[in-house]
Amino acid sequence: MRTTTVFNLIALALAASLLVACDLQGPIDQQSAEAQKAQEHNQLRDAINQPIDKAKNAGAPIEQADKDREKALEESGG
Repeated sequence: MRTTTVFNLIALALAASLLVACDLQGPIDQQSAEAQKAQEHNQLRDAINQPIDKAKNAGAPIEQADKDREKALEESGG
């Protein structure tokens, strides 16, 4: 009974390591042209959106500081 349990655990660990080692996407040169085009599109979209997102979040620390200052004034009775 003990040998069977040990064997099953080893087999399970081996199967898990084989699944982890598999590369589901495959090499880039073997991907379809559509998949490569989609990946390039995503990279372009991310490159365009990165400075936009950065600009949108630029005022967040200032807004938070203003809220904190207003809260402190209200708490001090001012």
